[in-house]
Amino acid sequence: MTNPIDALINSNPFEFSKKTSNLFINSFKYTANKHYNGNAFFKYLWNQAELNIDDINSEEDLIKAPFIMVNLFKHKNLKSCKDEDIALTLGSSGTGGQRSLMHLDQLSLDRVKSLAFNIHKSLGMTNPKKYNYLCFTYDPKVANDLGTAFTDELLTSFTGIEDVYYAIQFDKELNDFKLNENETIAKLIEYSKSSIPTRILGFPAFLYKLVKENNIKLNFTKDSWIQTGGGWKNHANEEIPKIDFKKYMFQTLNIQVENNRDLLGMVEHGIPYVDCHDGKLRIPNFARVYIRDPKTLEVLPAGEIGLIQFMCSYNTSYPSMNILSTDWGKLHKETDEIGGYSLEIIGRAGIDKHKGCALKALEIF
Repeated sequence: MTNPIDALINSNPFEFSKKTSNLFINSFKYTANKHYNGNAFFKYLWNQAELNIDDINSEEDLIKAPFIMVNLFKHKNLKSCKDEDIALTLGSSGTGGQRSLMHLDQLSLDRVKSLAFNIHKSLGMTNPKKYNYLCFTYDPKVANDLGTAFTDELLTSFTGIEDVYYAIQFDKELNDFKLNENETIAKLIEYSKSSIPTRILGFPAFLYKLVKENNIKLNFTKDSWIQTGGGWKNHANEEIPKIDFKKYMFQTLNIQVENNRDLLGMVEHGIPYVDCHDGKLRIPNFARVYIRDPKTLEVLPAGEIGLIQFMCSYNTSYPSMNILSTDWGKLHKETDEIGGYSLEIIGRAGIDKHKGCALKALEIF
């Protein structure tokens, strides 16, 4: 009998039907039972909610499931498996010893890679032909436990690979990472002259500032791509609207607007929310996203702004399957050929900066 998690991951991520709804519900119950039986905190959480996992049988029931505030993962180690079963631990680069962590056993690691590939494939973003990759993120050979480095390395596996260059490199003299600006510009020029298409990944602020401040104007092949992630964070005063960024990159690098996609990801959650061709972050059936009122915690309807709650079911080694984030956002009901909902990020809740991979990275620019 097929494991319900694998049945979900092997389904069409953008089919929204009773069948796929049941796939998510069954996988959620399966994973919740795993954590309930293997994690004392998770068991306590459900017992306090006076909710039986086996009573989760509908989309409405999912809303009742107890969530964990995302900041708890900065302070508590909540693994649901033995240390020796962990294949990979990913974290943000938070300061003061506070890092959000994600512990993945081999099954969970394989599943998050598979679901990410299936999401990108369904959005027309995978390709067997070779690409050059310029990644505005940490070199994973050194930063092998950072979520952003893992993500960009994973994204390079969704096509054939000719060459990969990581722009944020470790400087032994500084004992820290730095953007190798001169080499990065040289790589941009080199790749633009190649007959092999290019994919540019990573923090948009790096790419935008590099191109603008150096008056770069290049002509990449029409099947080249940009996939941004990490946002603008402490360069927010320089941030431009997403559509303006895409138009600027078309004007300066000749990369088509529809080939310029953004990605939202959280190290604690793992599900990628990826732009479709019209620039909307699509929510796959591999996840559920709710918007909650910050005062009452009631679920809000599409179009209203509140705290974003993320739910998934692939990770049986760490109980981050239902988290309430510190981000504001709202949902949009979509009626195009993809359907479902898209997520719009409004900003960060509260007055404190929650420093992670993106904030740390942007300090070096």
